[in-house]
Amino acid sequence: MNNQNHSLTAHTGAPAGLFHPDLTLCELARKRARLHPDRLYVTFLEDGENVERSSTYSELDQSAERVAGWLQSQGLTKGDRAMIMLPNGLEFVQILYGCFYAGVVAVPQPQQLQAYLKTFLPTIHSARPKLLIASPAIVEFIKHRCPEELQEVFAPITVISATELLQSQQSGFDPPDIQKQDIAYLQYTSGSTGTPKGVMISHRNVLANMEQAGIFGDWEEGKGTSLWLPLFHDFGLAAGLLGAMVNGGFVILMTPAHFMVKPLRWLQSISKYRCAYSYAPPFGYDLCIRKIPTQEKQHLDLSCLISSVYGAEPVHFGSVKRFNEYFSDCGLSQTAIRPGFGMAETVIMFTESSHLNAICVHRQKLESKGHFKLIDETAPLDQKKFLVNLGPAMHGHEIVIKGPENTSLPEGSVGEILLSGPSVCEGYFDNIEATEETFRQRIQGKQNPFLATGDLGLIWEGNLYFVGRKKDIIIIRGKNYYPQDIEYAIPLGKEIRPECVMAFADASGSGNDKLTLAMEIEGGLLPDQEMLYKYVIPAIDNRIVSELGKQLQIYPDVRLYLKPGSLSKTSSGKLKHRENRAQLIKPEVKGLICRVPDLPEYDIETTETGELVVKLFRQIVGVKPDLNGTLYQLSGNKERIQRFVETLQEIYPLSDQELTDWINERTTLDELIDWLDEQLWSGMVPI
Repeated sequence: MNNQNHSLTAHTGAPAGLFHPDLTLCELARKRARLHPDRLYVTFLEDGENVERSSTYSELDQSAERVAGWLQSQGLTKGDRAMIMLPNGLEFVQILYGCFYAGVVAVPQPQQLQAYLKTFLPTIHSARPKLLIASPAIVEFIKHRCPEELQEVFAPITVISATELLQSQQSGFDPPDIQKQDIAYLQYTSGSTGTPKGVMISHRNVLANMEQAGIFGDWEEGKGTSLWLPLFHDFGLAAGLLGAMVNGGFVILMTPAHFMVKPLRWLQSISKYRCAYSYAPPFGYDLCIRKIPTQEKQHLDLSCLISSVYGAEPVHFGSVKRFNEYFSDCGLSQTAIRPGFGMAETVIMFTESSHLNAICVHRQKLESKGHFKLIDETAPLDQKKFLVNLGPAMHGHEIVIKGPENTSLPEGSVGEILLSGPSVCEGYFDNIEATEETFRQRIQGKQNPFLATGDLGLIWEGNLYFVGRKKDIIIIRGKNYYPQDIEYAIPLGKEIRPECVMAFADASGSGNDKLTLAMEIEGGLLPDQEMLYKYVIPAIDNRIVSELGKQLQIYPDVRLYLKPGSLSKTSSGKLKHRENRAQLIKPEVKGLICRVPDLPEYDIETTETGELVVKLFRQIVGVKPDLNGTLYQLSGNKERIQRFVETLQEIYPLSDQELTDWINERTTLDELIDWLDEQLWSGMVPI
């Protein structure tokens, strides 16, 4: 399809599961309990593998009524907020549905209170919950060990553990009048692009979104979902947990820690319980490739997996392709891993492709001028860029690419991605200004308001392609770069922590933007300082500079090597680009191991001439020198090498020969130093 209507509306089909989108989540749960009371809804693997605790649809209905009755007995009424700070488990599910039944707005949050204090405090001030339900450890901390400055925050809030609540005596339950437009829960944004804001998600939003997600994902009634994502996050909560309710299926649930410690557990659960669906961010798929050796794959049967959504901005073509190839001998269908686009403001999903597919475009035209040009996949690495097909818009929804003066751009044009339709949520809780700015965008010729995503993309042949995040664009010498492309291109090896690399521009008052990389080093390398500074970091640094030059024709001016945990992340594991940049440009950088080109010097056994050449090379080229490496292998930046050579020429003016005439691409630093020494002794260079 080559849609020239510069908006994107497509993908129709019958909804999956025995539900109607006009139901509320409460009505849907009760309907499931009546239709198949003994069918399992959630099976929680307490050890991530074999120890099971389960709840049927009927048992969930009963526990939800008990929780709802208790909430009412505490004076909570429809519209009040209850914050849930619980790990993945049956307790989270029971209390969440209890809130739904009582009409109390659930506010899921990470349970690591201290780790996310910066985002937790703005969240609690925004949501103003009457009740906080948490694990016994958090309750004990709040009640007995809370710092004095936080005691005022919790003073008006009833704090109770999930265990105490669920063991309390059952109270009578009076079902409130809950309408489909009522708010079911507040999904706080991750904070990767600013202060967390509470997205108001109605029953209507959830069911409209899940109806279309079922069509995209080829959902079949009663089939299972394997889930390790945190339930406080939209990917785990909406797509995983609530999606299974819509589908009448079951969830095999574990904690993120179960997965991180042993990634095999995720794929084992798919294989053992014959799960058809799953969801994961990029690092989940990458971790499986790195941590599951060939011999452990032989017991996996992934032929049951129909769709596993790969959620990221951007989706990296090579990463998904490697996962497909690595697990193909386990029966993994080549259409199972499905890239998609979505966000908390649209419940979760907005597009999903039917399989991995990408277009190859001219990188320089796209990044410098925002122009779209298809090129052959055999083009040189530095000229091409793969954009992954994220699929068409959901039925009844629309995507436009915003141009100047709120116009809708034609296919192939890069602009901000704007969304409209019943999955787009009601706005931000108690934040009219942000709601108007984000949810009420107007496009010429369009009647309905649109949601501004802050992401750049384009439409091609009816499908959406993500290009980059508008606020994160790095501009170096007038050319646009997307930090995710740079971060993905960095060869990590075993020395740099995955998902702990950040690229940004730093002017630092000089007037010229410098590309800066911040990277966390694996903790096991820190004890041996001499090995780290003398060998490990120089080797990593040379590899990074060379690879970025080869792939993107860009050369980082500064590289910051950091201790583990130095970069701030959201609760879902995304880097907070703006917050990190603000910290990393300070004179004192938290967790800094070293800054290149200011790497601590170690003695190099060479002549006085050699010391000058090495220091000059470090200063101009910005790479730790290797005496046996050729100049052009040490750095792919030919401009800097040329500047280095020209500076040497000024210092050592040869009487009858230009230095640039003698140096070639095979010349090593050691050879250069020896040759200069010879010229000095022979009198060719004036002393």
